[in-house]
Amino acid sequence: MANSFRSIGLIARVTATMGNQLFQADDLANNQFIYLLRITEQPGITQTELANQLHVDPSTCLRTVRKLITSGYVSRETDDANKKRRPLVATTKGMAMAPALEAYEQHVLAIGTAGLSTGEAALLEELLAKVATNMRDFQEKRS
Repeated sequence: MANSFRSIGLIARVTATMGNQLFQADDLANNQFIYLLRITEQPGITQTELANQLHVDPSTCLRTVRKLITSGYVSRETDDANKKRRPLVATTKGMAMAPALEAYEQHVLAIGTAGLSTGEAALLEELLAKVATNMRDFQEKRS
């Protein structure tokens, strides 16, 4: 069973390294591409929601979002209904990256599931979802 979790770690490290190398020319380093992908997928997501979704601490998320803002990929808007809410929105430059980010995600999925039948891919997704839920629940109990 320990090897399963080591495999999950390997998958995470390899995909992050590949993405960092691929998007380095676009000034997206240190997994910034993952944050930008989530922001393009969910316009108006708040920084707190983003940190929760990516399971990173708020200070790490803040630093990364600031870098994305400085690089011109993201802007922080003001919510007219709730002045305290500061949603994140991809700029034109950020939205221009969306197709490449989505293509990268699909490419990684294709590489990772190569050779799996449709049933095996579905089972893998189901089992990983259960593991993720267990880990999320454990993390929430500790908080």
